Parts: sequence; C-alpha cells; structure tokens
Amino acid sequence: MQRITQQAKAMLVSLSILSIALALLWLGQGWQANEAEQLTIREVSVAMLPPPPPPPPTPVQQVMADAPINLQVSGSGPSIQLTKPDVRQLTAIQPPAPVMHMARTDWQSLEVDWQAFSLDELDGLPTLLTPLSIRLPASLSRQGIKQVLIKLEILVDEQGQVTLLDVVENPHPELKPEILKMVRSSRFSAPSKGNETVRAKFIWPINISE
Repeated sequence: MQRITQQAKAMLVSLSILSIALALLWLGQGWQANEAEQLTIREVSVAMLPPPPPPPPTPVQQVMADAPINLQVSGSGPSIQLTKPDVRQLTAIQPPAPVMHMARTDWQSLEVDWQAFSLDELDGLPTLLTPLSIRLPASLSRQGIKQVLIKLEILVDEQGQVTLLDVVENPHPELKPEILKMVRSSRFSAPSKGNETVRAKFIWPINISE
C-alpha cells in the first residue's frame, strides 16, 4: 500500500514538472510572438521647402478720359484767332527750269596769245618734215570735186610741233576732221631767229587733190 502511494506521488510530481514545462513553453512562444509583433518607429526629418512666391499683382489699367481744358485769363488782353487755310485757294508755283549753256569749241575763233614771229622775221622758212597726209572725203568725190585749196593759220614752236590757230579758208566743212588729223601728225623744222629757236606764226596754204 505504501508502495502505491509513492508511485502516485512520483506520478504527480512528474505531471507537475510536465505541466510547468508546458506552461513555460507556452509562455516562451507568446513572448516571441509579442516581440515579433512590435514595430520599430524611427523619426525621419523632412526638409521643409520655402513656399513659392506669390504671383505678381495684376496691372491695373488706368483709363484716362479726355477732359476739356479750360483756360481762364483775367483781364481783357489781346485775342488771337487761328484760322485753317483753304487748300483750294493755294496755287503751286513751279520754279523756272535752269538754263544750261554748253560750251562749244570753235576752232575758227580760237586765239592764242603766245608771242611768235612772222615768216619775214625768221632766218629762214620752216620746212615740213612729215609727209602731207590728207585726202578728200568720199562725199566730195561723189560730187565731182577733185581739188580743194585750204588756208590754215598755225603756230610752230621751238620743237617744230604744230598748233592750229584758225581755219582761214575751207570751202567744204566735210574737210574739218581731215584737217585736224593732218595738223596733229604734221611737224616742221624748228624756226630760228638770230641762230636761236623761236616760235613762228604764219598762214599755211594746202592744195588738196585726188
């Protein structure tokens, strides 16, 4: 009987220990679950941006009314009355056109005031050094003119160069271009007086023939 009682006590002790162990195990699982359910909250600081600037104010359009301006002048001073001219009564005056005078070279009235000697004052007569190259124009030849006498007043300088002073005689104006060409190409021997070269002025007769 005593042996059964001891076995029962041992069994109770074993059950008590098992119950305690189960209780501790259950408590341990609940503690871990509580620990797992806990959340960690950290404070995060966020930089605050400055607020945007306010919008510019809406411009206010000022409407200015055309108010009449009244000037009051005390006293009886002189008055000026402005009148608008009548355009229909105005007459445009056109200035006269300028008159232009064109200068014309006239070989027959050309005068040279150079001092020159005549032929009778020279030591000898100047000699033509170049061939006489002048011919009748075709217009004169068609008219049957075969010979023409012209007389030229010329000046021969110290180098024998010729300057035409005047056309003394020329019955046909068509010959004038040929005369100018001939004078430009002609040359005389240098005139002399007292063994010194001088200028000479004389009449040069030329007989032109075909």
